[in-house]
Formats: sequence, C-alpha cells, structure tokens
Amino acid sequence: MKIEVVATAQQVSEKLTEGKSVVVIDVLRATSVITTALMNGSGAVFPVETIDEAEILFKSFDTGTALRGGERAGKKIAGFEVGNSPLSYTSGIVSGKSIIITTTNGTKAIRNSQHANSLYIVCFLNLVYASRLLAAKVNDLVIVCSGTNGNFSLDDALCAGMLIDEIGKHTEIKTNDLGQIVRSFYWQEGSIPEKLRNCTHLNYLLSIGYNADVDYCLQTHVYDCLPQLRSGGFITL
Repeated sequence: MKIEVVATAQQVSEKLTEGKSVVVIDVLRATSVITTALMNGSGAVFPVETIDEAEILFKSFDTGTALRGGERAGKKIAGFEVGNSPLSYTSGIVSGKSIIITTTNGTKAIRNSQHANSLYIVCFLNLVYASRLLAAKVNDLVIVCSGTNGNFSLDDALCAGMLIDEIGKHTEIKTNDLGQIVRSFYWQEGSIPEKLRNCTHLNYLLSIGYNADVDYCLQTHVYDCLPQLRSGGFITL
C-alpha cells in the first residue's frame, strides 16, 4: 500500500485526494466524537464546516430527529444540543438521532477531502480495527491529520504513525517523508499520554477542563468500526 500523510486540514487539495481513499484523523476530538456517536447508536453523522450550514441542515430534519453538535475554541456552540465532548454522546442522547457536527479543525479536514473516492475517519478508539479493514480494502491511501488552526498537531501525528504501523502488520507499505516521521514518533518509548505530554492542543483542552475527554480519546482498541462517508453522512462499516 502507498500511504501519503498530510500535516493539516489546510494542506488538503482536490488534486491530492481525488480518486483515492482518504482517512481523516482529529483525535482531539472530532473523529473520536463521530466514532463514539455511531457506536452509541446514532443515525448518520453529517459533518459541516460552518455554524450556518449546521443550522440549515438541522432545519431540514423532522423535529426531534436530529441533534446539532460541535465547538468553537474547544467550547460548545451556543444553542447546540451537544458540544464536542465524546462523553456527551451517550446512547441515551444520540440513539436513533441524526447528528450534524461542525468543529474548528476536523470537519474542515473532512470537507477539504470530499473529492476522495472513499472517505473514512480514524481515531485511537477504532484504530486497530480500522487498520485491518484498510489493509484489506485499500491500495492508495492519504492520511489527513486535521491539525489545530492550521498548525501541525502531535496528537493527530501520533495516531497517524500508529495507523501506519498497524497497517504495516497486514500488508507491505510505502510512505512519504512525513509518514516516516510520524511512524518514528510512534516508535519512541513511552505510553501515548507520555508521548503527548507537550502537545499544545491537548494541553489547551486540559486548561479548559476537558481532562476526562483527553483520557477517553487516548484509549486504543475500544471500538470495532470504520466510519465511512456515504451521501454526506458517516455510517459504520
């Protein structure tokens, strides 16, 4: 498998992704939220880039059948039913409901990757299962690290490195320079939290009280699913 890693949402282009399989990673927290919502029984999760888009799409659903979720500057958007904490996407809240989500980084990365032939999301929570499916299904893969406000982010990089390493257990791989760097980062000694102790975005979330979210999002092999974008919304494979 040929794997190309992209550092931020802003670096994604139609030329880079058209006709290819793409994985978007936003560990803290969009792809962790989408994965959790789907595994807790939500309907399709629809990523949109702006708050206005979210409001318009929300109004197209019958009353009581959809929820608005997301964040700006890490905090819940005023008037939305849920924020961007995966711990708030419990089965009691999301089961049977369609979700419309807009975030600062993750949904931008998804939107910028929309020309992909197949578009998936990965986080630490589903990475092990996802690596097996991707190794079996894909020959040419682009991994998009969402980053933080246009900047490279260690949390997404570490997840990308681990994903490459796990895929490499199932098939022969060749990756670009950034892919080699993030894989080497994953190979460093220490646990995932230890490797991310200096991660700027992680420490920002801790500073505004999302310690439990961080602990949750850094768990591995929690869910056996690989969300894929179909008709504008993510469903599980």
